[in-house]
Formats: sequence, structure tokens, C-alpha cells
Amino acid sequence: MLHSTDRRNTDCVKYDAIIDKYGQDMIPAWIADMDFKTAPQILEAFIKRVEHGIFGYTFRSKRYYGAIAEWYKRRYNCSIDPKWIVDGPGVVPMIAILINTFTQPGDKIIIQPPVYPPFFAVIKKNERIIIENRLRKTQNSYEMDYDGLEKVIDERTKLMIISNPHNPVGRVWNYEELEKLYSMALKYDLIVVSDEIHADVIYKPNQFTSLLKVGQKNVVVLNSPGKTFNIPGLTNSYGLIPDERLRVSYTETLEKLELTTGNVFGITALCAAYYHGEEWLNELIDFLQSNRDYVYDFVKNNMPLIDLTLPQGTFLMWFDCSRLGLDNPHQFFLQNAKVYLNNGADFGDKSSVRLNIACSRKMLEQIMERMKQAYDLLAKR
Repeated sequence: MLHSTDRRNTDCVKYDAIIDKYGQDMIPAWIADMDFKTAPQILEAFIKRVEHGIFGYTFRSKRYYGAIAEWYKRRYNCSIDPKWIVDGPGVVPMIAILINTFTQPGDKIIIQPPVYPPFFAVIKKNERIIIENRLRKTQNSYEMDYDGLEKVIDERTKLMIISNPHNPVGRVWNYEELEKLYSMALKYDLIVVSDEIHADVIYKPNQFTSLLKVGQKNVVVLNSPGKTFNIPGLTNSYGLIPDERLRVSYTETLEKLELTTGNVFGITALCAAYYHGEEWLNELIDFLQSNRDYVYDFVKNNMPLIDLTLPQGTFLMWFDCSRLGLDNPHQFFLQNAKVYLNNGADFGDKSSVRLNIACSRKMLEQIMERMKQAYDLLAKR
């Protein structure tokens, strides 16, 4: 049975950083980690490692790489060769390494806003040009704009980064959608980097499709157990690069930066999670789906001017507040509801906010009631 844990006074970014700035009455509901203890199998593996008492230099063994290959096969029905696996110090740092390996300053990189804010930052900070191919909003969901994509590609366009499943709108891209994207990438010789860090939190009847099932040339998949098992602070990630030319080039850059040494607890956690954590994960998904459905129904019944689609995956929900007539919905709910949400402007959409639902139902009910009270203020204006 999942229980939330008080995370305050633990140097926690989600809670302590926000409460220190805005006060004890603020409810943080933003950054994408969870309020639940990680799987007990991971904690047990940590205890065993701590009791050993030595934390010397370590490496990633065949068992480590085997865990990743087995997870992709068992969880996603996707067969991979362990030799495809490359190491990394976190998904976003891996994106930075890929950008610096396969593009030059002034080259263009495509993203699909609204999307995870570090995609913008890592391109800009490395002096590449951001090309936006925005998702198209439909009546009940979001979809890729393939016509728009083809129009923005030119000779300086070298790479595309996708979020799969998509953060923040919660779309789980299906095979046909990814196949169409991939065929266009091949046509224009683009490298496609697929961030699959949210691949494990998928709600029935949806099924996750890794980009690797669609194609392998010019494809880089990035992943980590960090989001799934609530261990992002261990900063351990991996990539899957079937294309040998790309894999060798990436590995050479990693070695130049001396980033090949693993963290003993990150390695321990991945093995424990992928070999023994599936039962805990299934329970987590059931809980999160219940939270998702509660929020969706609450918003539809009590805040109808907020446009909300039902996420197919992730523990995040995207609120389109454009019909509220607010200049800054993030600031509005911050001031009037005392709820700290992610600011949609950081994702490329200033009229929206993102809610993290990976908390207790009691806290989620408090968040929604506070947001409703703030929403009701608008009706009185």
C-alpha cells in the first residue's frame, strides 16, 4: 500500500525550496518527482550495500546492462542488444552531450512545445537554434503537426528531440505516429533523440511504443528509472543507440569529458528496480490513475473554463487556462490558491500550468479545492 511521506526539511527541491520562498501555507505541486518512498526492493538493496560499508570505485556489470535489456523486453515488448546501451549522468546531460557531439553552434534543433523546459535551455545554452514545431491541440488531445514539421526543416536542421510519452500533455505516441515522424527524419537525415523517461507510467488501455520499435538508424533513446521509481536524485541514466556510428561518437565524447564512472547507489537502484520492482510499479500506476481520474472529473465539474485532456501517461496534468483571460495563470493560482504549479511559460505556453498528481489523495483534494476557490473569484469579477 502506497503512503505519502513528509518531505519537508530534507533539502527537497519540491517542498523546501518553495516553502522557504513563499511560506508554510504554500502547497508545492510542481516538479516531477513523487511523494512516495521508492520500492522496498530498492531500499533493501541500499541497506545491504550500506552494511557492506565500502563505497569504492564501481562499474556497470553485465548484470546491469542485462537488467535494462530485460526491462525493455518485458515492459515494452522491445528487443534490444545490450551492446547498444551507453552510460550517462542524467537524461538532460546526455542530451547536452549529444548536441555537442552531432551538431555545431548555429545548427537548428527541433522540439515540440509545449514541452519539458530543459529542452529549450540545453539547446540555447549550447548556442544552437531552437526550432519549434508545436503540437496541435484537438478537441480531446494533442497530436504532432507533420505538415508544420516538414516546413521548418532546412539544411541547418540536424537533430530533433521528442518527449515520449510527452511531458507535459501526457500523450503516449502510438506506432503509426512515431513511424510517420521517423520516415520524415530519414528523408531529411535528422537524428531523433527520444526522451523515454516517463515510459513506465502508462494508463490502460494505452501501450507505450519505444522509438526503437519503429526504426534504428539515426535513433537515440534515453531513459532512467529515476521518474518511475522516484529516484531522480541518484542522477543515473542510460541511452540506447543501435546506430554504431552514433554510438561510437557519443562514447568518445563521454570519455573525453571523463564521465564514465558510475555512482554505486545509482547502479544498485537500477538493478533492484528492473529485476524486482515491477509489483510496486503496478500498484503505483493504479494509484496514479485514480488520482488522474479524480482531478479530471473535478476540473470538468467545477472549473469548466479550464481545458483539460485526460493524460494517457505520466503523473503530470496540463491545464490550458487560456479561456480564463489571465495574463499569468501560474501567478494567479500562486497568489489566490497558495498552490505552486509549474509555469506553462517555461514549456512554451504562457496560458497553461502543469500539475503533479503524484501525492496523497488528501493533498490532491486540498490542491483542487484551493484552485476551485481561486477559480470562483474570477466569476465574481
